[in-house]
Amino acid sequence: MTLLLILGVAAGLYILWLVFTLAIYALPLYAGMAAGFWVNSTGSGILAALGVGLAAAIATLLLGQCLFQMVRSPILRATIALAFAVPAGVAGFSAVDGILSLGLHADGWRHALAWVGAIVI
Repeated sequence: MTLLLILGVAAGLYILWLVFTLAIYALPLYAGMAAGFWVNSTGSGILAALGVGLAAAIATLLLGQCLFQMVRSPILRATIALAFAVPAGVAGFSAVDGILSLGLHADGWRHALAWVGAIVI
């Protein structure tokens, strides 16, 4: 029983680390999925949609990083950072809310903790 408790805590901490690590890729993921769905809706096929989606995701990430390094204005840097932080916050809210919905059924507490998770991420 003690071993299962230790492994459960380790698994929970690993999931938390994974959510924090992958949240920065929320904007490129959204951009890639939007481009892929758009290409697929034009009738180009699934392989073309996957290729365009992957290219759009990589381009979004690289463009954001290059712009953040080149721009010197604090207002523009904050705008670029906010463009990446808002989707990460939405992903963090959804992830924390989804994980907490497995065991916590009080909606008020679940949403309050999900907002804390979104702000922290």
